[in-house]
Amino acid sequence: MNDDSADARSANLLATSLTEFTDKLVLRRGVEEANRLFGGQIDPAKAALSTRAKIVGVGDKAPDFWLPTTEGQTWSLREHFARSKCSSLVVAFYRGSWCTYCNIYLRGLLEIRLQLSESGADLIAVSPEAAPTSAADANPSAPPLTYPVLVDHGGKVAEQFGLTFEMDDVAKNLLRKFGIDLEKRNADGKWILPVPGTFVINRSGDVAYAHVDADYRNRPEPRDIVAICQSLRE
Repeated sequence: MNDDSADARSANLLATSLTEFTDKLVLRRGVEEANRLFGGQIDPAKAALSTRAKIVGVGDKAPDFWLPTTEGQTWSLREHFARSKCSSLVVAFYRGSWCTYCNIYLRGLLEIRLQLSESGADLIAVSPEAAPTSAADANPSAPPLTYPVLVDHGGKVAEQFGLTFEMDDVAKNLLRKFGIDLEKRNADGKWILPVPGTFVINRSGDVAYAHVDADYRNRPEPRDIVAICQSLRE
């Protein structure tokens, strides 16, 4: 095996992990059921994005927002930049701790936390999922997060970024069959989710990087996010 092959693999560790999980899920659930689950989420997300008049992208001003954290505090974009000396902020919208794809991605972000800090970047995560009311409510497979996690009640901030959608009934019923009921997990008791999106915002409030993909099985490589943040370091 040559060095180029090894470098290519190491550069796409997240993509490899996501693909491996997809393969395991298909093997466990069967091709037909897995395809119904995938299509019931991906197709409505694509349809929602296609009808949007505006999806926040590179060069746009990021919506100014504030949300409660899972720790019961209030987090504000404007106040964060006023208090922090960071050169940029990484904002990751994720579906919830029930989503293994999101958990794999969040672990990837945790692994680059030091690199982000060295690049002058802060990190937050945003989800419609309610904060766990007890240890029993928490998902043990979700990574222990060491950065602010914001509760986006009703997906209002995700809506400002142009990300919200609702999966079809087939996917809802399959998730319920697997023991996942978003009416019980989401803060507003609804099935509204964000299309997974990652944004890097500079100190002027401009979006310097945006990754939005209706196929929730795809996520950006963390090292690419680090590279953007390094380019914005003051």
